[in-house]
Amino acid sequence: MTTLDERAALLARCAFFHGLPEGDVAQLARLVTERSFDKGAAVFRAGDPSDALFVVARGTVAIRDGGTTLSRVAQPECFGELGALAEEPRSADALCETSCEVLRLSTRDLHAALRSQPALQRQVMLGLVNKVKEVGRRARQ
Repeated sequence: MTTLDERAALLARCAFFHGLPEGDVAQLARLVTERSFDKGAAVFRAGDPSDALFVVARGTVAIRDGGTTLSRVAQPECFGELGALAEEPRSADALCETSCEVLRLSTRDLHAALRSQPALQRQVMLGLVNKVKEVGRRARQ
């Protein structure tokens, strides 16, 4: 994952950004940075500042609360978005189950993009609605 086009393609497939106009996705792709993590590494820990959201480019990340796995996230999905939007400390750990590559969008850049991109505002709201629905489905199972 090195080119701007590859980053934009990954972001466009992520449910949180899917459906955005191509220009908005390209603008986000210019803002993200790439990070690599070894298997077992923590992307963040509960209590850490919520300074970014992440999109999985390769690998699998487990979102864990103590000994409980809340979810597993793989390409092209994102995690850490709730903390980044609320700017509250992390509520869970994000641990790499495999070696991973992620795209990182800082909270500052996310909030700036939300102010300047109305389509992103709508898409983020839809992403949050879908996340709530998914949590409800899992709770009923």
